[in-house]
Amino acid sequence: MKRYFYSLALGLVSLSWASDALESQPSRYKTFSESAVRQCSIMKIHNPSFNICLDGKASASDLERAQSWAARASLTWLRALKVMDERVTRTILFTCKEPHLTIHLRPGSGTSHASPSVTTIYLTRPYGTWTHELGHALAGLSDTYLGTSAGSCGSQPPSLMCWGAYGPRANPEEWSTLWTDDIQAIQHNFKKVFSGAANPPSWSNSVNLEAPLFLNEPWPTRLEEDVYLENHEVELLRGPASEIDYSEESRSSDL
Repeated sequence: MKRYFYSLALGLVSLSWASDALESQPSRYKTFSESAVRQCSIMKIHNPSFNICLDGKASASDLERAQSWAARASLTWLRALKVMDERVTRTILFTCKEPHLTIHLRPGSGTSHASPSVTTIYLTRPYGTWTHELGHALAGLSDTYLGTSAGSCGSQPPSLMCWGAYGPRANPEEWSTLWTDDIQAIQHNFKKVFSGAANPPSWSNSVNLEAPLFLNEPWPTRLEEDVYLENHEVELLRGPASEIDYSEESRSSDL
């Protein structure tokens, strides 16, 4: 089996971040029940690698983008836990053998959706859809928007689980797409399903979890870390990469 890997040489992030600032912010996040959270990918974060299976249909260009965005979105959520527990895995492995997260790729437009450890994502959706749907499948979080319209946050704190792929933090070059409410939510679920003391890494207070995450520097470390591509189960289609739909008018009951 041919194996590819992307080396991630990681350096120190010079972003100030006070973890106790999170605790002072109001929260109205919604989480799955504890039994449902225990079926989510969060339960696999202490494994040697976080295994992602991509299946479905995609062009070669779409598949390349899907691999990059799946890794980046996963590491964005994992980073919010890594600052609490240095045991959280550093490695993303793309494999359909014993997957921890399965992502069904669908060409064209449609309503992306998720359940514990599984999500379906349409390839015209922007990057924020990936982090939003992993908020369900990986983090065990529920939507917080009002009614059926993403972005209708009402008086509650804004969050990725409300805004989804759109809104004021949609640009992944400027934001992680997470808000304080999302970070508090996944950290709450971590404490719910993992008992015992967690040891934060020495750099935990130096990282801004709301800042963008980059694959070549997801968090500070002196070790070289890798994202591996082992195999996938995607039917390759002919054609160029899908045109991403950035129009907020396309928002739906999920993204």
